[in-house]
Amino acid sequence: MIKTVRDTLPFRRDVLKLGTLSLLSGFVEQGLWPPRVRAAGKSNPRGTARNCIVVEAAGAISHTDTFDFKENAGTQSDFDVRQIRNDLYLSHRLFPELSSEMDKVAVVRSFWSHEVVHFRGEYYTRAGRPLNPAQVSEISPVGSVVSYELEPQRRETDTFPTFVTCNLGSAALPSGFLHPRFSGLDINAQAGVGSVSAQGEALDLLQERFRLLSELEKVVAKDYQSRGRDLTGFSTFQQDAYRILGDGRWPRALELKDEDRRRYGENAVGLGCLLARNLIRADAGTRYVHVKHPGWDHHKNIFDHSKKSNHYNHCTSLDRALANLLRDLGKTPSPHDPEKTLLDDTIVAVPTEFGRVPGPLNGVAGRHHYNRCYIGLFAGGGVIGGRIIGRTDAAGENATETGWKYGMQPKTENIYASVYSALGIDWRKEITNTPSKRVYRYVDPLGATEPCIDDEIAELFV
Repeated sequence: MIKTVRDTLPFRRDVLKLGTLSLLSGFVEQGLWPPRVRAAGKSNPRGTARNCIVVEAAGAISHTDTFDFKENAGTQSDFDVRQIRNDLYLSHRLFPELSSEMDKVAVVRSFWSHEVVHFRGEYYTRAGRPLNPAQVSEISPVGSVVSYELEPQRRETDTFPTFVTCNLGSAALPSGFLHPRFSGLDINAQAGVGSVSAQGEALDLLQERFRLLSELEKVVAKDYQSRGRDLTGFSTFQQDAYRILGDGRWPRALELKDEDRRRYGENAVGLGCLLARNLIRADAGTRYVHVKHPGWDHHKNIFDHSKKSNHYNHCTSLDRALANLLRDLGKTPSPHDPEKTLLDDTIVAVPTEFGRVPGPLNGVAGRHHYNRCYIGLFAGGGVIGGRIIGRTDAAGENATETGWKYGMQPKTENIYASVYSALGIDWRKEITNTPSKRVYRYVDPLGATEPCIDDEIAELFV
């Protein structure tokens, strides 16, 4: 039986039901609670996954040099491009490990982005909607919405936060109008994620101090309420932190073994994917992990090996991290269904902000931003691997086929509609009692500069 701190100290039932460790919003106002939610259209969530891992390629991958390869004046002679299957060609120099795992991966080549600058593009990738300055303080990231939706499924033994981010730092989004307990816990994998649990005398001391704190809070409970939301939000943070400190699974999940570090890579995406694997394997409450892979913004010297950041380095890092994540999830039995693996249980998505200009390199040997078409990768959680969805012209400049049942190209909104669907969440839900009184739609069909289709990419699954 799993022993946690809360097993040794009686709590009120409402404390036992607290959700994630809200480090990012422990000092900010509590969000909207309870939200008023209603269905806003016909949707049929698939429920093919329990978990989700998002690996954000921040800075924008050059689609024509990677998963929508087009030979052009910028193509490097050492790419060693090989045919993987039918119309999928990959550089073996850049993706030697992923090349053997692409039967698990579906590639969408026809994405179109509302955004073409990084600040707005990164926000779009995390919030699942374009930036609206009038509402930015109340908008929740996708992970917070997932955390809120999955809250009823949390078990008494779940102490880990439902929503964890990796490498976002100050760019992490707070929970917006949702309660702070639905915030993500951000971890900087490269800065060191070692942790210890409270054991022996330390556990006894922690229990006694928290008992005294609990008794004191009972005495001042009415005063707490009169002092506003900040104080009660911090109390939520304290209680969640207390629970996780007593769970021995937490330090084990944060232990990144040397052998695994070598396989995944000693870099942001490698350690982030390794941490995501550990958290999902632990089956201790974490269901949604967002890993940032920074640095893809190669405006100049994109293929210059002498530069610390270049296309070769970034592709190699993603190659090792993603390939080993898919392998490890694929060979780990699901704790919930003996007939499945963790990859069956977990949808993995690799979004990016937009593409990069196809064709010859620019005047400083790089590629600028390009939003007319770009790629996204999907695997696991009900996704049928080995597919190419959407096609582009010979130069990779325009989509010639959208790849799904609509004539409009899919967008970031459709990535998250697909994630919501896989997790069994109705992506067309609306929250009506937001602070601004504007209806919040899980997937907003209004877009930024034009409407978008508020639907999943069904072709990923069927």
